[in-house]
Amino acid sequence: MTQNYPDPVDAPWALLARHLAAEATASERADLRAWVQADPTHLQILTTVTRAWERAAEAAPAPVLFSPADVEAAWQRFRPLMAAATYPAPATEPVTAAPAAPAAQPAAEPLAPPAARPIWPLQRRAAARRWQLVASLALLLGVGFVLARTWLFKPQQHMVSYASADGRRQIRLPDGSTVWLNAHSRLRYTGAGPAPAHGLRAVQLTGEAYFEVQHNADRPFIVSTATARVRVTGTAFNVRAYAAEDSVEVSVTHGRVWLTHLSAADSVQLTAGTRAALHAADAPGRIAARLQSQPAADPNFRAWQTDTLRFADVPVAQVARTLQANFGTAVQLSTPGLGQCRFTGTFPHPQPAQVLAVLAAATASQLADDGHGGYLLQGAGCGAPGRATRRFRTGHPAFRP
Repeated sequence: MTQNYPDPVDAPWALLARHLAAEATASERADLRAWVQADPTHLQILTTVTRAWERAAEAAPAPVLFSPADVEAAWQRFRPLMAAATYPAPATEPVTAAPAAPAAQPAAEPLAPPAARPIWPLQRRAAARRWQLVASLALLLGVGFVLARTWLFKPQQHMVSYASADGRRQIRLPDGSTVWLNAHSRLRYTGAGPAPAHGLRAVQLTGEAYFEVQHNADRPFIVSTATARVRVTGTAFNVRAYAAEDSVEVSVTHGRVWLTHLSAADSVQLTAGTRAALHAADAPGRIAARLQSQPAADPNFRAWQTDTLRFADVPVAQVARTLQANFGTAVQLSTPGLGQCRFTGTFPHPQPAQVLAVLAAATASQLADDGHGGYLLQGAGCGAPGRATRRFRTGHPAFRP
């Protein structure tokens, strides 16, 4: 059965060598003729190899560079690498070779059966030497191809680091993704540039960052922390992983995210509007709770990135927790009933003292310094548990309800 070779990297080098050494059988010559006719570029390959053979035959015998066993072993190693290369797809319909022009006749003549002649021992050795020369040439071509693909056409790898001081910082990664770094955070990116480059896109994070990842289903985006790994292909999410907090929290705004525990067989898929927290074991022998997808607990988890606080009919106790989480500001409430009051307000470019001043005015409370860098909110509150709570909206013109 005739075998076709649709791809130039699969050129039948051994068959070409046997043909040029006049050792090919009738069946092998038929296979070679079919291969040449399958693609016009194959004729150019045959012509080039034939000219190299003719030049080698006119020169003095060269020393043998590779034994047949060495050539075969090396060729088997390089063939899978060469086959993995990307080339234009062959035509879906059979290609019929056009009638050869007069100038192309010499290149096609070697396909004719060689004249029968006796092969004496010296001629056999010369033929074997020529076969080894052509096989060595084929091997060198294969090595050169692999080296060129590996070194000359290898996508440029980017390794770059970023850090933020006392404020947030917006950066653009080499792959086109956008990242906002919170204060006192560090990020290191390793990967290729924009599409169509191949390979992973990986970052190492310490601190907090909000990611808007450039979508690429063929190039996963990996965020690694000390204890967790986040894998996406294109989405938006927040990762909080400060070393002092000994935990990792991931919140997703849109898309899907896989969160994996590095030291345990535990992972969870997060979708838009959900979060998961990974807490390290805080005592010998204690096992951390398994990862679970939960609704986002605080809609202001991005306040540091958006520079806006928004409260929509939330308890005053939650306002106090938000200020603690975003600014590290401790707020004490004088009575449990004060924490049950409901509050609605929007604060662009918020400052903790400013937010608390509006909150005190809205709830008819008194704001005082607690003497330790935090605040004390004193007031009657909105009644005992189980009773209807009062709702307050900010009326200051700088704040939008």
